[in-house]
Amino acid sequence: MDKVFKYFNDFFKGLAGLIMGLLALSIVADFLFGPGSIAGINVISNISAVVADFAGGGVIGLIGLMIVWSLITK
Repeated sequence: MDKVFKYFNDFFKGLAGLIMGLLALSIVADFLFGPGSIAGINVISNISAVVADFAGGGVIGLIGLMIVWSLITK
């Protein structure tokens, strides 16, 4: 059973690392090529909207921001 949990834990850590790498690449592409350069998605404005949602969410926004921060720093 421990092997199964370790497998899933490693899988999700790898997936989170891949997503963070793609996020960084898409932010750089937005700066270099302009908004919507990757599949028509404006990454920087989407991140700004998420931060604004956290700011307007009160305690729930703070909890969500702490969860996202813990995912990014691992």
